[in-house]
Amino acid sequence: MIEVKSERILQLTDPSLRTSGIPACEKRRVRNDKYFDNYDWPCIPRLKPSIYADKTFDLPDYNTFCENMIDWSVNGQIAVLFGHDVMIWKSKEDITMVFNVRYPSALAYSPNGEYLAISCKTGEHPVVELWDVQSPSFSVQSGQIFEQKYNHILALAWDRPGTHLVCGSHFGTIFVLSAPNMNIIMKFHKHYLPITIIRFSPNRRYMASGDEEGNLVVYNWGSCSVHLYIYSRRGLRVVFDWHPWTDSDLVISEKVPASIILLHVPSKKIVGYYQQADRRTIINSISFSKLTGELLVSISNRIGNVNYNHKILVMASLDRVVDVIAFAHGNARFLVWSPDGTHVATSGNEDETLTMWNFCARNRKRFPQNAPYTPNFHLSECNFGSQFKKWNNVK
Repeated sequence: MIEVKSERILQLTDPSLRTSGIPACEKRRVRNDKYFDNYDWPCIPRLKPSIYADKTFDLPDYNTFCENMIDWSVNGQIAVLFGHDVMIWKSKEDITMVFNVRYPSALAYSPNGEYLAISCKTGEHPVVELWDVQSPSFSVQSGQIFEQKYNHILALAWDRPGTHLVCGSHFGTIFVLSAPNMNIIMKFHKHYLPITIIRFSPNRRYMASGDEEGNLVVYNWGSCSVHLYIYSRRGLRVVFDWHPWTDSDLVISEKVPASIILLHVPSKKIVGYYQQADRRTIINSISFSKLTGELLVSISNRIGNVNYNHKILVMASLDRVVDVIAFAHGNARFLVWSPDGTHVATSGNEDETLTMWNFCARNRKRFPQNAPYTPNFHLSECNFGSQFKKWNNVK
């Protein structure tokens, strides 16, 4: 018999590392709906979790820290920014091509895989180029040059039809470009720091952007009006991801101390919360599986003063870890999914690799996207103590 204690289920670190008298974590579940079977979000966990490394690429001196520098096309191409080079691997032909670009900072494939948008520089001006990656020569279709004051375009995201490209600048300004002519049709300035991440909700009802100090803005995509602000008081960069089925659940994670917030965006209500009490655990990246609804959380646990234990937790809920991906060396600094959701790519740290993991089989049954949900918890009812105060500026 294995003794299972509730205090160990949610703990992301080794229980032996916990200082006596300090609680392991602070957590709160407020969603209680029979439809979710007591999960914090819609999820159909795999019956037999079995993740294994499918392919590994050796990338000497690879030091990319941002998922904006890697993308996976529906046509099987994988593009990676590597210093001043754009490296593209065509999986079907097993061909790798390298293109030299001046100061590249972000890239993103169009939804149909026809174009690859790349932000770089021409002289001292930031520019976003649109490459035709269907042609054998990978020609530059069009581009947009920005004023020098914007410095770099750090984040790119496409809308679902592929007719608009959203660009986040170092200056905090967001531009909306039409594709493929790349004309500026809208710009707005809601951040005062470099924008590091832009993500659309699955059905493109909302768009969220985050800056380098963890401040988030959620927009109504149809009008580009602001739906809500989320201010960070710690000033640390956060990572977030939308649940792939609901178009309303946004998971926000902060590195130290390791914390996860589950926010229901339409109602601006928090429906789940977790925070590690000690500072030994760092969250590097989070991402939902499109097929299963499981949440992948890449963490690093400090052992002693210099050593770290790196792994990816596969979570069906805030209190259910259903699988673990362990790393012999390095950690997963970001997670990028294949278009069909069966594989996930991770970038190593110390071992300088890019690994493709086989996550689950094809043709999985998906959760119904029209699942009924009526939140029963309002932000004003939050009372998580001093550790939660930095999140109470949601408006």
